[in-house]
Amino acid sequence: MIITKIEKQKNNNKRYSIFIDNEFAFGIDEIDLLYYKLKENEPLDEERYNYIANKLLLKRAKDKALKYLGYKMRSKKQVIKKLQEYEFPPEVIAKVIKVLERYNYINDDEFAKAFIKDKINLKKHGVFKIKYDLKMLGIEEEIFSKYLYNEKFVKEEEKAKELLDKKLNGRCLQDLEYKEKQKIYAYLARRGFSYDSINKAFNHYN
Repeated sequence: MIITKIEKQKNNNKRYSIFIDNEFAFGIDEIDLLYYKLKENEPLDEERYNYIANKLLLKRAKDKALKYLGYKMRSKKQVIKKLQEYEFPPEVIAKVIKVLERYNYINDDEFAKAFIKDKINLKKHGVFKIKYDLKMLGIEEEIFSKYLYNEKFVKEEEKAKELLDKKLNGRCLQDLEYKEKQKIYAYLARRGFSYDSINKAFNHYN
């Protein structure tokens, strides 16, 4: 195996991309690059390569993942994406994810539950928007549907009423002009509330 290219990463000038036999192999921190004396056009024996790939990179990837998870809960897809940004090899990422799931550092079920609770209660987002956001975060519908469509867990109609009341700000809905009502209706729709919940909220104030 020959190290054919060592390239500084664009988004992190403390990390380098290592190419072996003209193929990308892995990303590595600058301090490790210097310690292992990796240089272009020099051979990399199998023993040293295996150590770097299976020991060093695995530990670095775990550390990066745990630091990322230390700020707040993340979905499995988010953690994978973050590790991919550091250019860890796919097999290393897979091993890290497996360990994190085993020890419950990653749990898409718990993530979905907490995410829905936060978005519906604090952010005042509706079911449609929450569903879209969860899918973008890689959460399967079979995981989040048991919470998102559970009326005991998500009281969307109640939250739509709260948001409508806030927009009315003491005014009577019946006294508003049609355009103003449309504007409020569109606002609730943009927040991701279902048309059924919006209509029930409007009917409540009529």
